[in-house]
Amino acid sequence: MKNYVAKHDKLMHYLQMTIESANPEFARVSMPLTENHRNGMGCAHGGAIFALADVAFGAAANAGKDTGVVSLSTTIEFLRPGKSGPLVAEAHVVRRGQRIQNYDIKVFDGSGDLIAQCMAAGYQTDIQLPE
Repeated sequence: MKNYVAKHDKLMHYLQMTIESANPEFARVSMPLTENHRNGMGCAHGGAIFALADVAFGAAANAGKDTGVVSLSTTIEFLRPGKSGPLVAEAHVVRRGQRIQNYDIKVFDGSGDLIAQCMAAGYQTDIQLPE
């Protein structure tokens, strides 16, 4: 399926993320947990966790689209430290309206522990996505 995020998201590539699957209902994105993804205490950095969740949302929300979906809001709860990699985010659609879309995103570490959960809302724009 056509996915704008996989081709054009520079932060995704910089953080070494991989979109494993993406369709409008679900996306799964993984990211290694290297020294560059860790905070000063040696755990997964909150910014890296948030970025992973955001990419999973964007991959699902923009899957197969000709026009872009942008974030309206995202809330995140950090539940426990991510100690092992890879980190994996799974985005599940909650509601797909004509303009507003809502996704529930869960982030797991390499041992399968749930380390964060998010709720993201997006807005369906009329802006054409590049090929």
